[in-house]
Amino acid sequence: MKECEEEGNEVLIPLVSIMKYQEYCKWIMNNGMEDSPLVVCKKGLCWCREGLVKKSPSIVIELCLNAVIEVDIASHTLIRVNGEDVKGIEYNQVLDLSDDGERWEGDVLNDEPCGWGVLFDSENRRMYEGFRLEVNMFYGTQYYSDIQKVEYEGEWFEGKRWGRGIQYDRTGIIVFDGEWVNDEPLSKRVVLNRENQLLHNHIEELIVQDNSCNGREWSVLDLSFMPCLRLLQVGDNCFVHVDEVKLIGLNQLESVVIGKECFIGSRSDQLDHFYLKNCPQLRELKMGCYSFSGYSVCEIENVPSLEVVEIGELNEVSWNFDDASLELKSDSQRMRMMNRFTQFEITSVWRLCIPSLFSCCP
Repeated sequence: MKECEEEGNEVLIPLVSIMKYQEYCKWIMNNGMEDSPLVVCKKGLCWCREGLVKKSPSIVIELCLNAVIEVDIASHTLIRVNGEDVKGIEYNQVLDLSDDGERWEGDVLNDEPCGWGVLFDSENRRMYEGFRLEVNMFYGTQYYSDIQKVEYEGEWFEGKRWGRGIQYDRTGIIVFDGEWVNDEPLSKRVVLNRENQLLHNHIEELIVQDNSCNGREWSVLDLSFMPCLRLLQVGDNCFVHVDEVKLIGLNQLESVVIGKECFIGSRSDQLDHFYLKNCPQLRELKMGCYSFSGYSVCEIENVPSLEVVEIGELNEVSWNFDDASLELKSDSQRMRMMNRFTQFEITSVWRLCIPSLFSCCP
């Protein structure tokens, strides 16, 4: 019985921690902090958001799995961990890190770097100054230790350059000044494939290569955390296990192009959903044959700029939304539509005449 309890605790403790983390993340994101660079990634039991959030010019919050840590950069102070005040930190300590002479001079907790300080190498050369909890975090300056010149100054997350920062070459010339994610300059055009499945909330163009994102961890695709997204382009045979797609409230979204045999659906008794709502700049929506073939709900609403809808191919059996009706709601006066009419029920007539709606079709 004791062994069972211990095994149960090993499962329950991480779950409770994750639930607390998720609730705190929701609170943070609902308080106007969505502009900070965050990534969405799969960690064990769930998808989570990770990265740095600026609460104010000097207060920075780090979101990582099982931990939310808050610091004050201006005062070099570690404030809270998981919403609780940090106690027991010893300040202005000298901590030996190796027998070779590497040391840490600064804040220490439980014989580990925990806060602001300076990291020296075995030859007494400054390597880093800033916040550190096992690795470089929040904000700090990394040096070329052999010449004692600044290599990078800015924000860090889990030992990686992340957020706002400046990289210098060995002569002091700026190499890059801007936003970083995952130790690389932030790119607003992201290509997803089998090797790279890292998403962040500053993406403007999301390209998904053929045969990508087909793991069972991809059950829901909700891109509401990408407020800057303009283009979504999905290749063939992608997201085959996703049973719910949400493209909602994306004010910058202009184009959605999805290839063949994507979003097949669960083929079970549950309803598979496709939602495209409240995207005022969307101009085109295109889907290849057999995509969304198992979906039973398709709702397209409040897309006033939508001009082109192409679902499947003319004169071919395409099986898009085979068990669904198509509901279109918009005030748009311009529209071109290609479809298999027998598979769709227009439940809300657009403010234009039906002949005009289908005038491009034979």
